[in-house]
Amino acid sequence: MIDVLRLSHVVIRVTDIEKARYFYVDLLGFVETEKDGDCIYLRGVEEGQHHSLILKKADSPGLGYIGFRVKRPEELDKAKEELKNIGIKYIEHKEKGVEESLLFESPQGIPFLIYYDMEYVGDLRMKFHLHKGVSPIRLAHVNYMVNDIESEVKFLKEFMGYYETEYFLGKEGKRDVVWLTKRGDSHEVAIAKGEKNTPGYHHQTYYVHELKDVVKSADILASAGLWDSIERGPGRHGVTEGYYMYLRDFDKNRIEFFTEDYIVLDPDKWKPIVWTYDQVRYRSDFWGRSIPQSWLTEWMPVEDIFTGKLKGWIS
Repeated sequence: MIDVLRLSHVVIRVTDIEKARYFYVDLLGFVETEKDGDCIYLRGVEEGQHHSLILKKADSPGLGYIGFRVKRPEELDKAKEELKNIGIKYIEHKEKGVEESLLFESPQGIPFLIYYDMEYVGDLRMKFHLHKGVSPIRLAHVNYMVNDIESEVKFLKEFMGYYETEYFLGKEGKRDVVWLTKRGDSHEVAIAKGEKNTPGYHHQTYYVHELKDVVKSADILASAGLWDSIERGPGRHGVTEGYYMYLRDFDKNRIEFFTEDYIVLDPDKWKPIVWTYDQVRYRSDFWGRSIPQSWLTEWMPVEDIFTGKLKGWIS
């Protein structure tokens, strides 16, 4: 097992980089570290590292990869050995701000990157005069879809050291969604079972400090005339307890703003919370409101790390 510190960043494919900048920077208030070529590097106001969200110009939208930071430099060599032992190929990779990293695919085909050192540019925590939009704080979690959920969860636990905080049992009594953390938040990774269109990427979530910032995201988009970008919320999840709002960018990539979930104080004492099928109504929305069909059925394809092209759906 390698020693992962935390979820670090996400690369999202967008078809029009300037429209994407308008959505994420001008409207929602992400901090722009820099633009370099076809990529814009963004971060939240508490994030001192170079980026936590990369907008990459591409011919179609989807996920580039999900990045994780390991605790020590030697974890990368350890990861090479362990990936070889379990038959997973990797690529040595560089990105802006990161000189050394490994790119590979999880057992269910989700592109992952691990690294130790990223350029540190400093946070804007107390520089309130520079906060804009909803003041995104930090990357909180990602959510993706796979066909074989148990093999994916096993990999996250046995290779990356994550542990389960909650899971949902579907109609057949099998696990349909699992939430995991390493950092101690309610979750950093949510994995859902999909009967079709997998592997797929559902959304990334940014933490904000207050419920009013969650609601403000919809106010901002509505006042800009982007009513169709407001997909779901505001609401409160039963699972994780957090307040939420889901938005779609111009390419239909999905982003959530989220606040007030719990923290696991004693991981050694934690017992995963189990949600059963008869609790589905208030598991996803604690207030029992219906979920838009688009949220339940639409997600994005993921990139093949070896070709840089989007994969087709395997299932």
